[in-house]
Amino acid sequence: MPKIQTRQDYDAVPALNYSLAKQLLISPLHARQYLDTPREETKALRIGSAVHCAALEPETFSNKYVCGIDVDKRTKAGKEAYEAFIAAAGDKIVLTPDEFGLVANVALAANKALQKIGVTLVETETMYTVDYCGVPLKSAIDAVGSDEYLYDLKSCESAAPTFTGALGAIKSYKYNLQAHFYRTVYELATGKRPRGFRFLFIEKEPPYATAIYEIGPNLMSYAVADFEKAVKLYEAGIAFDSWPGYPSDPQVIDIGAEPTKAATPINFA
Repeated sequence: MPKIQTRQDYDAVPALNYSLAKQLLISPLHARQYLDTPREETKALRIGSAVHCAALEPETFSNKYVCGIDVDKRTKAGKEAYEAFIAAAGDKIVLTPDEFGLVANVALAANKALQKIGVTLVETETMYTVDYCGVPLKSAIDAVGSDEYLYDLKSCESAAPTFTGALGAIKSYKYNLQAHFYRTVYELATGKRPRGFRFLFIEKEPPYATAIYEIGPNLMSYAVADFEKAVKLYEAGIAFDSWPGYPSDPQVIDIGAEPTKAATPINFA
């Protein structure tokens, strides 16, 4: 199956990915909005991309990023110095000194965490597109370890195994779905079965604590069901160009009760 070489090519491939699958599980209407809305780079996305580059592809980091200078742009001298700096930076992405320091510390902590368990990264930033039962899928996988696990880096506020830390993030952002999605794409693309999927959480504040987690069988069983539902909703949406929102009928909602399905699947004729 084809391996995608650049991020631009990856973004241009019309296929279901993990981010779109999450939107489909809210409702196809949300997914349609996601598809139609251009991505705007936020500070969090910029720093996250820089962390990934520094940790996973350090040899290319200096070619893509540069540390900004701290000058008073309100003065003539400061303005001239800054303009000269920007001209010299060219196409490189400028990070503030604080951002640059954060990126360096988080990337260093990530690499130390992998060294502690004796893992080196044999492949990084690999992107694939595959066919899954007639539905195109794509994934951008952070890394393949020497231990034959797939790895994903998550910079975070707390890496603790709690609802206010990693466990809460896993449930809120459906990282279990990500693990299943990426494993499925990797296996179809390469014909190799990884030993598992691990998340490396790195805190963004000193002491930049880290933790490596594998998701247990209960959460992964939900991921399988979510994955299959997202695939069917995407297939239906593309086939019929129909992207319904929440059910229109009144629903009962209560503490501890399973909510009504967020979106009614479209039945193929």
